Amino acid sequence: MMNNIVYVGSTSCGLTKLEMNHRGARELDYTMTKFRKALEKEPENFTFEWLVYPAMRTEIEVLQYEDRLIDKYLPRLNEKYDNINKKTLDTKPQMRGVYGVTYEQRV
Repeated sequence: MMNNIVYVGSTSCGLTKLEMNHRGARELDYTMTKFRKALEKEPENFTFEWLVYPAMRTEIEVLQYEDRLIDKYLPRLNEKYDNINKKTLDTKPQMRGVYGVTYEQRV
């Protein structure tokens, strides 16, 4: 399913909580990104999975993994921004991983 990756992100949350946050973004009053809007329209067609399993990493390390995977898969629902240079990064290692979201149209 890896060739159907439409979104790549990084997190320090577990995959279940992360998925709930994305799927419930409107109710949680989160920013409705292009990915979250697409997920809202056809929730059953999207599957969340780990691309890089969580391990003790700093934020810069996990963001570097994320950037490499975005370059590799060119996911159509990621929005263009420089996630490494736009904020103060957490230098404390904690469990962090990179997830991918695949889309499979169902009939």
